[in-house]
Amino acid sequence: MTECEIDPATHPKCDDLFRDIEAQFEASQIPSDKWYLTTLSALTTTPDPHLADQLYVHLTSTPAHSTAKARLIIIQRMRETLFKNIALLGLPKPAEALISISRVEPKEDTIDQSFTRKGWQRDDDNRMRGIEWLNKIYAHNTEDLFNLFQRHRDWQFWIGEIAYGLHLSDRQVLDDIDTELVVLPAVMGQNLPRETYWHIRGLRRLGVSKEDVQMVCDCVHKVSLFCGVKLDRVPSVERVDADLKPT
Repeated sequence: MTECEIDPATHPKCDDLFRDIEAQFEASQIPSDKWYLTTLSALTTTPDPHLADQLYVHLTSTPAHSTAKARLIIIQRMRETLFKNIALLGLPKPAEALISISRVEPKEDTIDQSFTRKGWQRDDDNRMRGIEWLNKIYAHNTEDLFNLFQRHRDWQFWIGEIAYGLHLSDRQVLDDIDTELVVLPAVMGQNLPRETYWHIRGLRRLGVSKEDVQMVCDCVHKVSLFCGVKLDRVPSVERVDADLKPT
């Protein structure tokens, strides 16, 4: 093993964490096959994004996910999760997570070279996709968001055209709920109070119950604590819900 490689067997308790989170999702109204998206996104915020390999191994070791077809779906969904995370975390941590997964993929699976954003253009369609998704999450608060960057037009451009247009509004692999189950852990895992508030609210606006949003937040806390990170600045679901206005 070279100095840049990380032994995938160094964290034997990962399976316990993953089983716990999967059980939490199974007891909720959120489809249980979404649990690993939240887990991966939360892991990627921590100092240990390389533990994504443990998550992949855990998933593909189960009979339901052991076939080549099942593994293809998993890697496509994990890859899209990490691509969306670039807009939320920057490049290095999602890249570290993806490389760690690549190291443990079966060789026969590496023939998949799908390219979901081939031919992407920064055009009116891209802009409209971004704005439509912003409006779903922020509703009447969308204008307030852009006003925060009124003097910083490069930021307005990046939010609408790149973060939301290129990254977050693409629905070829992950749906609306999937996406917020990626975004909320990514901002919450960085202990960001304002953005966590916005995306707790966003998940509620997509119709996820307060109890299930609380479950998602609890799972993010579990992942963070497992990796030695304490989240002490994020708002409670109760506080956000008290301020939630009907759209």
